[in-house]
Amino acid sequence: MIPTVRLLNSQVDQCLLRIKDGFFKNSGKKTSDLKDYVFRKPIEKFEIYRLNNENKPSLWSITGPAKSQFLGVVSGKYIPYPPLSRTYPFMSDSYKYDQIQFLNFKEASGLDKVHLSARYESYSYKGSLEMSDDVNSVRNYITGANNYNSNTTSGVREDFVNQLLDLFNLNHLSNKWINSLSNGQLRRARLAKALINKPSLFIIDDPFLGLDPQATKLVSNSLLRVSQDLNTSVVLGLRIQDDIPEWLTHVGYVTTEDGLKMSGAKEDILPLLEQELKSATSIHHQHEIKSKNKKSTPISNETLCTSGETPHIEFRNASVVYKDLPIFANFDWKIPRGSKWRILGDNGTGKTTLLSLITADHPQSWRSVLSIDGVLRKTGNGVSFFDVNDKIGISSPELHALVPGNKTMMQVIMNGLVPNVANSNFTFIAPKESLTPHARTLLGKFDDILAAHANDSFSDLSVTNQKLTLFLRAVIKNPEILILDEAFSCMDEEQIMVRCHDIVENDLKDTTVLAIAHIDWEIPACDYVLKLHGDESRSYGISKYG
Repeated sequence: MIPTVRLLNSQVDQCLLRIKDGFFKNSGKKTSDLKDYVFRKPIEKFEIYRLNNENKPSLWSITGPAKSQFLGVVSGKYIPYPPLSRTYPFMSDSYKYDQIQFLNFKEASGLDKVHLSARYESYSYKGSLEMSDDVNSVRNYITGANNYNSNTTSGVREDFVNQLLDLFNLNHLSNKWINSLSNGQLRRARLAKALINKPSLFIIDDPFLGLDPQATKLVSNSLLRVSQDLNTSVVLGLRIQDDIPEWLTHVGYVTTEDGLKMSGAKEDILPLLEQELKSATSIHHQHEIKSKNKKSTPISNETLCTSGETPHIEFRNASVVYKDLPIFANFDWKIPRGSKWRILGDNGTGKTTLLSLITADHPQSWRSVLSIDGVLRKTGNGVSFFDVNDKIGISSPELHALVPGNKTMMQVIMNGLVPNVANSNFTFIAPKESLTPHARTLLGKFDDILAAHANDSFSDLSVTNQKLTLFLRAVIKNPEILILDEAFSCMDEEQIMVRCHDIVENDLKDTTVLAIAHIDWEIPACDYVLKLHGDESRSYGISKYG
């Protein structure tokens, strides 16, 4: 009888993924044209090990203009050439893809497609939102019990579900309806769901996208705990201007031309990366300094409009309540025509609810909670939902998720000139004859980008150009009200964002602008700030820049 020998961990190759001298492509078709490959040069060496493995790379930050493509390579989206240039030494071939979990928060998918009005009606329908047996509760979403085609729940231990809820600070939300969560809460729920099968490797593109600083810190701390408590290796895709969490140990920088241009231990790579990105980050630093230097002074709501001046938009003693859950209470806000506002508040304080009241997407927006040009909006006053939408331009994550991927960049932009349709309707395309001098002027500011991408399908555009498309769609009709809800939140090319900000500041002087962003430098120049505190009394404050 041959004795059984148990190998020590040090004798086993604990490399989860190894890439060596590999090209990558979309299909298995043979090709010699470098244009058919994801990167023009091969990935010479890249490795991810199990955690706590003799200081081997296990916790990566990937950045650069081609970071998302590289994460696709790591997650198995692209085919390697030669075939063995990408291997998984520690994983069995039969279940290796079950051990790799990839989430991309730039792509609109799943719950992110819930339209605003549906989300607000969920509050009304679900009442207090505490329903432990509800199929669409947070707990059931994480376990897969809300999906009748899922067989996940049968093998999930209750103690592990509770551990995930604890890791992502979701215990107090486990019985709430999933669509009622704030952006940050939903982000944590999606991360928890992705871990239900205990993957060895967790890859996330833009995990902090659109989150306020507090929510960002909470998600980062949760991912650190995931790596420690679940022994999971983590790879995060971050923008070049994003702060790299301290707990990540290795950094890679990726471009289309060079592939993985530099990679290694964070302390070795960051000085090289700072030099590499000097020109790109200089724009960011100038922009950031300009944003941070802006100071605001508290003012009274009554001083916003001069005597005899009719506010463009006014909330007067407005209250919005879902059963026992107050969103606004005794809320007063005068908005002068042409003023530019930043709306501040942590996730869940009511920022998006407030905007949805103005856009008439909210079920309670017709219940005499606001006036437009002195006319109280209520049912039966002769103003329709489409009348409201004709005067509003909007760019938001919810609209982004609704854009048909097969529409071209120019078709989506021209949709902004179609009258008598909802802002969420992308079906119709206005003829070029509809272009006004104002519209031609704005489009002319982006001649370089339109010349290259006007006929590209929306799904093939970079996220920066997708955001630009939605922005131009919103401003092309010269709206009376412009709503920018995280409109620039994931633009990698900051100089394009700056050009958009210049339009808001210089070409839309008579337009009332309401902007939401969790990062200071993503906001165009504003005159005022509305801060929602989110406390029990639903208090708020108004201040003026200057």
